[in-house]
Amino acid sequence: MEGYTKIVLDLDRESLNFQHGLLKKPPRVFVDIPSSRRVSGFRRPSFSSISLAQKLRVGHPSKGTLRFVLELRHPNVRRHVFSLSNPNRIVIELRENRSVRTKASPRQATKPLPQKPPAPPGKKIVAVPVVPLPEAKPASANEKRRSLYIRGRFRAGLGRIVLDPGHGGKDPGASGLYALVEKKIALDISRSIAIVLRKQLPPGNKIILTRNRDRFIKLANRTSFANQQGADIFISIHINSSPNRKTNGIETYLLAEATNDRSLKLAARESGTTVARMDDLKIILNDLWFRHKVDESQQLAIDVQGETVSALRRRYAGIKDLGVKRGPFYVLFGATMPSILIEMAFLTNRVEARRLNKKEYRQVLSNGVARGILKFAGIPFRRLK
Repeated sequence: MEGYTKIVLDLDRESLNFQHGLLKKPPRVFVDIPSSRRVSGFRRPSFSSISLAQKLRVGHPSKGTLRFVLELRHPNVRRHVFSLSNPNRIVIELRENRSVRTKASPRQATKPLPQKPPAPPGKKIVAVPVVPLPEAKPASANEKRRSLYIRGRFRAGLGRIVLDPGHGGKDPGASGLYALVEKKIALDISRSIAIVLRKQLPPGNKIILTRNRDRFIKLANRTSFANQQGADIFISIHINSSPNRKTNGIETYLLAEATNDRSLKLAARESGTTVARMDDLKIILNDLWFRHKVDESQQLAIDVQGETVSALRRRYAGIKDLGVKRGPFYVLFGATMPSILIEMAFLTNRVEARRLNKKEYRQVLSNGVARGILKFAGIPFRRLK
């Protein structure tokens, strides 16, 4: 995504005493990791032309210390470097500092333009023909996208939505009654949502899935993918479970500190970690860096939750609205666009598991989520024949 670049350094153990800083002339960001070395097969990443970084170098400033140096394309870049565990990694986030503008010096600003001397008496002044400037080129699709708000992008056919079917591959997610597995249902519903959205949205809008088959994707790579695609909306699709088989309902989450203990436990489970190891994300969430999309994510969550519950209640009895909540979900971390995670029904509840086992119920679920996305995007839902 233009104006944003994220680099993730995978580690084989936790590193809490790494150092990082900014170097000038030329602009560079460095990360020093003590008592470390490169593993065999390490490959330097390649960067696109719109990336804020242009090259990664690796060296050893002192014995036993591994240094990563990112060469930046220009100096007007803010960095945010932090570590996460399970899996262990160091994340380097770069954002363009748009508040910095190149200003002309006072001397340049006040310097008068050279004046043409008057023609001597008796000399004829010859008119020089004015050569017209070439017509301005029409704005590119990316330039037009940046000039529009989210709703304007979707109306103009320039919107991008990334749907993220939870889990996959070696990570099956939750399992429940009737041999149901979360990763399979999440993929099926995500595909159905994509089909509905492609029929409803104006031509040109893109619907992209993080996975379209049963494969494993690291949590950090899901929002990175959405950022690279320049997504306007990111939605992670999951199916819930509970030790209490009476628990049922639908709930939608946005990234923030947990609303309650159950939200924290759910976030830990979906993030593949424990409640005790969520402290590092809590610290990050207190950083204002990650609060700029909270309001939009909240509205997206309200729209999707409300439309999904309404769609189900029109066809089924006993649908429980568990509401919009907040939680420290790793899968939402790092997203630069409005992003939510929806937990649609419980695999461990007999009634909801039986319904999830039927294609008709999954389609109603998909329609509800799609309607919520369309509402947020400002696109009216059209009844299809």
